[in-house]
Formats: sequence, C-alpha cells, structure tokens
Amino acid sequence: MRFYKRQPTTQSSNFAFLQETITNSMNQELKAYMDTRLRENQFIQFIGLKLTHIDKHVAEMELNLLEHHMQHTGFTHGGVTATICDVTTGIAAYTAAYNGTETSKNVVTVDLKVSYINPSTAPKIRSTGKVVKAGQNLIFCEGHVFDVFPNGDEKLVATCVSIMAAVDIPLKSTVKNNDV
Repeated sequence: MRFYKRQPTTQSSNFAFLQETITNSMNQELKAYMDTRLRENQFIQFIGLKLTHIDKHVAEMELNLLEHHMQHTGFTHGGVTATICDVTTGIAAYTAAYNGTETSKNVVTVDLKVSYINPSTAPKIRSTGKVVKAGQNLIFCEGHVFDVFPNGDEKLVATCVSIMAAVDIPLKSTVKNNDV
C-alpha cells in the first residue's frame, strides 16, 4: 500500500496565510503592549531586562550584565537569575490570560523553583519561558536561563518551573490596550 502526501489546496494555504497574518499582527500588538508595561515597571527598568520575543505562550528576555548584577565572587547573583526566570515565565503566562481587551486578567507568581546548573560568567544572559499548561486560574510554566558569550555560544545557567495565577486584580498601569 502506498501513502501519498496530501497537497494543500489553495483554500487551505490561503487560510494558513491569513492565520499567520493575524498571529503576526497580534504578536506585534502584544509586544508593543508588553514593552509599554515593562517601561512603566521601575524594578524591570532598574535591573535592565529587555523583552526580545513574545508569542502565544512563550517569551524571551535578555539582560546585559553590569557590576550591580554580580555577587561578591564575580558570578551573576542568584537573585538576578531567579528574577529573570520569574519575569520571563510570568510574561509567557500573561499571553495565556491576554485577550486584547481591558478585561484581560493579570498574572501573579504562586510558586517559583529555580535549579542552578552552572555559575553565570558571560556578559549577557538570555531567558526563555513557556506555558506548559494553562487552566482558568493556574498557569504552569517552565523556563531556561543561558549565558550568552560574545562569540554567540550559550551555556545553560538555570532551569525553572513556575505556577502563575490568573487574577482579576486591575492593573495600576496607565497603559490601556487600545493605547498601543
């Protein structure tokens, strides 16, 4: 018996193109909205975290490391690593709760477990976060933190798992979804 690969019809390829266009538009809107919210967050600004990628259920951030990010032996402080884990998985979780309107729920951390794999020694770290399962109230996430070396090589620094709660707490932000 021979199996043949089904060729996409024009209708299905048009649908895929339309779906990709809508997704890219939503991602740009979501990225602009999150960038604005992060600019308003004084703690994020103080640390220097930058959102580099966001999509449905995923987020990626980078941090150029400075002297105040280091512990006394010259490695990146574990609190900095935990913070980037928390924020990145929190943003990924927010994409599961985000509906593009003022009624979008906010997310807060319920639990965060960080496993430190290697000391961080590079001048930059990169963090990825993704939603593993999104329920109505709890969102389960996982994340990874990597050292990023000047030659582009990366080394795993930490992994994390987090549980975020979707809550109806109003944002204190002055940003409204239709402002971006």
